[in-house]
Amino acid sequence: MKRKNIVGENLRKIRRKMGLTQEEVALRSNLSQGYITQIESGKRRFTQKSLEQIAKALNVPLINFFKKDEKEADRVREEVSEYKCRSGRAPSKKEILSLLNELPPQLREHYLTLLRLEKEFWKK
Repeated sequence: MKRKNIVGENLRKIRRKMGLTQEEVALRSNLSQGYITQIESGKRRFTQKSLEQIAKALNVPLINFFKKDEKEADRVREEVSEYKCRSGRAPSKKEILSLLNELPPQLREHYLTLLRLEKEFWKK
């Protein structure tokens, strides 16, 4: 089964919508054209740093690379609402911070990045 390349597909859509070539994106983001090509095609994984460079170069929020279509976003919102109803309450800030503090630094940064992306996603 082929994995969906949401980040690469969204990068391509954003780039084309802006009327830019892969080479122009590469130059703006200080990355190689080959790297941009491989991210778009799904042949290479992206890093957080490279996506941040691309987002900054294109002047778009990082979350835009992770968005699925609106139907999928609605489905996710429904699942989250359903979870909140089942659990009865959301975890407290204290619980979340306690869990984060117990993680190794690299994992903590990873989860903080995910939380930031979630926050941006739900603002939309």
